[in-house]
Amino acid sequence: MFEKPFGHDLITAQELNRSVHGVFDESQVLRIDHYLGKETVQNILALRFANAIFEPLWNRDYIDHIQITVAESLGVEHRAGYYDQTGVLRDIVQNHLLQLLSLVAMEPPSSPSAKALRDEKVKLLEAARPIASDDVVLGQYSGYRDEENVATDSRTPTYAALRLFIENWRWRGVPFYLR
Repeated sequence: MFEKPFGHDLITAQELNRSVHGVFDESQVLRIDHYLGKETVQNILALRFANAIFEPLWNRDYIDHIQITVAESLGVEHRAGYYDQTGVLRDIVQNHLLQLLSLVAMEPPSSPSAKALRDEKVKLLEAARPIASDDVVLGQYSGYRDEENVATDSRTPTYAALRLFIENWRWRGVPFYLR
């Protein structure tokens, strides 16, 4: 079991992945975001795909934009040392927010299997346009530098807001706001 983030950057993530595949076949590897276990997150699939009324409306013709917010009411507290090395982009955006985006925006899977779900998430993420720097806002909450184990000159972002677009028939032109 590996805790996120999986590597420090793309190169180290790829190296770690090669090491894992040196021991296990891909079919033996399970990558999961613990955030997917939250009841609200699990209900997204049921809301979308168990209610046939939504499917004809779940597209660019009826939806102007989509906002996905992962709000935290507490600071980093006891995780400050870890968080100061990781920041919000690697701790929240690259996994939790992208998982939520995938569940909200993906096409209906061909079956309820984990593979079909994964395949649709991958298709959705591959259809995402690269995010322009003008579409990113980073910040740091007041008092972060006062947290134990945080450098007094830390520039680690604790807040991120992104605007991105999905280039497929369903979402072309619809902005997704992630924060």
